[in-house]
Amino acid sequence: MSLLEQVRPLRDAQRFAEAVPLLEEAVALAPEHHDIRLMLGEFNDLTRRFPDRGDAWNNLAGVLSTLGLLPQALRAVDRALTLAPHEPKALQNLAEISKAMGDWAGARRAYELALALVPDDPRLRMQYGMTLITTGVWPEGWREWEWRLAVADMPLNAETFDSPRWDGATPLDGRTVLLTHEQGLGDAIMCARFARDLTARGARVIVRCPRPLVPLLATADGVAEAQPLHAPMPAHDCHVAGMSMPALLGLRPEQLDGRPYLHATGSCPAPIAAALPRDGVPTIALAWAGNRLHVHDRRRSIPGELLAPLLAVEGVRFASMQKYPSTAETLPPALRERVVDIGPLCDDFVASAHALGRVDLVVTVDSAVAHLAGAIGAPTLCCLPAFPDYRWLLDRGDTPWYDSVALVRQTVLHDWGPVLARVEGAVRAIAAAASTRAVA
Repeated sequence: MSLLEQVRPLRDAQRFAEAVPLLEEAVALAPEHHDIRLMLGEFNDLTRRFPDRGDAWNNLAGVLSTLGLLPQALRAVDRALTLAPHEPKALQNLAEISKAMGDWAGARRAYELALALVPDDPRLRMQYGMTLITTGVWPEGWREWEWRLAVADMPLNAETFDSPRWDGATPLDGRTVLLTHEQGLGDAIMCARFARDLTARGARVIVRCPRPLVPLLATADGVAEAQPLHAPMPAHDCHVAGMSMPALLGLRPEQLDGRPYLHATGSCPAPIAAALPRDGVPTIALAWAGNRLHVHDRRRSIPGELLAPLLAVEGVRFASMQKYPSTAETLPPALRERVVDIGPLCDDFVASAHALGRVDLVVTVDSAVAHLAGAIGAPTLCCLPAFPDYRWLLDRGDTPWYDSVALVRQTVLHDWGPVLARVEGAVRAIAAAASTRAVA
């Protein structure tokens, strides 16, 4: 059954709260789809038929926000709160819209008003925590982030454990700890750094992670062994999710060690070495699109056609790191001849690390490539939307997570022009420096 087929009976039964998330998903997948736009019109009609229903206005605000129509969404949610000033869902909507518009102080106020009404709402507490982390309020934000574990539909790792969860205080001398996986590949790479903190407490650390990451995370400082998810469970004393380590450590930005902690083992695979020869031509690795199933992929990924000016730069070699989605799926045919497609050559993340180790600069969106590049110490420009993921903080061009990563931020949501212009300038400087060396 399609998403729209699921929405229609909910709409007809006036079960709007259930219908809107499905409609939002449909909009994200196909923003220009006629029937989705028609459905939006129907939600508009609901507010005309029921002008005194705060829930109708709040549902409209959610749809408008998903479509990127933020000023209109703000007006709709303001109307919802005028009609129902103590409605937590409308306050939550206001917080999300405020963040998308860059008003992080307003978002925090909205969350706090909502939490005064429903203090034990796991999703609200989690989102409030992410807002605190984004605005640099650590470690309180990490403690609030732990509420994600109580959110019913949070996409966490499905493995279960009979062992106790490490509480951050129990001594670990001589004990074996499973450092477990949840959420994305980039999260697993980012959290592998915390193996060092566990071993510093005397633990032997086994990492559980998606299979393509196993050989890479086995190289992490402090990791004794890496195993794929759903492999037979090894003997161990306790477990802890990597994403819970910041809360357990009371982490602050200044405590992060941004030095590399992963490395590629063995020799570079011959196909990658042949595709990326060390022949004096600067190589720029590109990753412009993330996993399309990510809830915010439309916000973080760059449409391939926007890369045309960058790919026109002469004197450099461009290497696409796109795997899922592929280069062919995300780059117009006229531009593909300007890139060497490395994605199909990277069977696992060790191969990807070897590829990134042969380039002069990595240009990536907020995806696993950004974390991989930072974890191995590759020079990187990470292109971020104006509404960034919580871990990247705000208003800074560096990140405490990775010393080698510089952040290039949008100033207007969905406007990649200035970001790509800065990237192009950096690439032109690399080309010019190489040309000067060649002449000398």
